Amino acid sequence: MEQYIPKSALVEKIERIKSILGNPFCLNETAKASWVARKDVCEDLLSFINSTEVKEVDLEKELDSMITPELKFHKALPSLFDVAKHFFELGLKAQKGEV
Repeated sequence: MEQYIPKSALVEKIERIKSILGNPFCLNETAKASWVARKDVCEDLLSFINSTEVKEVDLEKELDSMITPELKFHKALPSLFDVAKHFFELGLKAQKGEV
């Protein structure tokens, strides 16, 4: 099963880690170099995430593409659309933290 993480949540967590790594209080150069390398990895990850394209989905168009001519007159069709729309909107609300 595929799982998705909202881009904003991922960026927020990496930014938090990066801020913790901001000022190393290290006594030796080896430990300091390790902290700097970790911060560089965070910056590389953020750069990659921010360059990744986020696509919008047209729910109505997707549902229309799934509906065969035989289903167009079926009584369950409006409820199928309503259910799909409800869960799509619920997913958007969950991404925004509104649920």
